[in-house]
Amino acid sequence: MNDFDMLVILGGRMGAYEEELYPWLVYEKNFIKEAINQDKRVLGICLGAQLLADVLGGKVYPHTHQEIGWHPIELTPEAGEVPLFNGVPSTFHAFQYHGDTFELPKGVRNLAHSEGCKNQAFAFGERVVGLQFHPEFSEEIIEFLQGTFGDQITPESYIQEPVTWIKQKESIDGARSVLFTLLNNMEAGFLKKFHK
Repeated sequence: MNDFDMLVILGGRMGAYEEELYPWLVYEKNFIKEAINQDKRVLGICLGAQLLADVLGGKVYPHTHQEIGWHPIELTPEAGEVPLFNGVPSTFHAFQYHGDTFELPKGVRNLAHSEGCKNQAFAFGERVVGLQFHPEFSEEIIEFLQGTFGDQITPESYIQEPVTWIKQKESIDGARSVLFTLLNNMEAGFLKKFHK
């Protein structure tokens, strides 16, 4: 734990509740819990956000539908009160690729939602942020997903046609800007701790 100041937990195809299939999830959850207890900055993305929700006492479960493709994200009014979200636009498009969702744990603030998923971003205190969406996805990652899984995806209410995914370059740039803003805010909070 002394070797890092910030932990970033990314996505995966497994569910946060699938410890029997993926025993390493138990170790990962314990590691995340210890990082939070030691006041590390923690950012969870997709499965990472679900693992954070689980560790903090929420329940993760299969959603009634999948959310795949570019969807508008809207910040809640409470996001304006959270310094970690300073500079994040009130609405933006982000790439989604998930079929699970979660109940927010006690003490966690819901900071964003989409039409298809009420919990898109949350904060626990001033150090821990969970994002259901994927601000880290590059053009190459989206092309990989499109080429690898595109023929397995049937468009539905919250599932976009795979051929449209890569056509939204401005959305990639906008989502990346959200990620960089959050990371800068997390770093600023970390540095502030040492300048007191």
